Amino acid sequence: MEFCALHKEQSLGLPIRDAMMDLVERMPLDDMRFLATAILLQKESGGNLAQILDKTALVMRERARLKGQLRIYTAQGRITGWILCSAPFLMFGLISVVNHNYEKTLFSTPLGLKMIYSGLVMMALGVLAIRKIIDVKV
Repeated sequence: MEFCALHKEQSLGLPIRDAMMDLVERMPLDDMRFLATAILLQKESGGNLAQILDKTALVMRERARLKGQLRIYTAQGRITGWILCSAPFLMFGLISVVNHNYEKTLFSTPLGLKMIYSGLVMMALGVLAIRKIIDVKV
């Protein structure tokens, strides 16, 4: 669909460079930016377009493969984050079912409320730290 729009723009007289930049704006993906750059460089410098497109496709496939591997490697961190975030709430629910007085004391005293608020803040900071650790840029 986007390449049809690119062809139509070029057919109507828009220079290939501008049409490619419009394509990159419509599809703001790194791979599309690589493709547009490769095509524009080939147009300016010459060379074998098929070979350049093959190399660009190889780079795109390798990047996709690396992103998949990275997602697998960071899965443990994501699962750990979910467990660590849900464990306090699960334990609180279990304790409140077993003995309701623990819950009542925690919510009815100023010290208990401060403990709840500080626990929530520490959990939020922990979530941010875990996200920062597992967020690897490719």
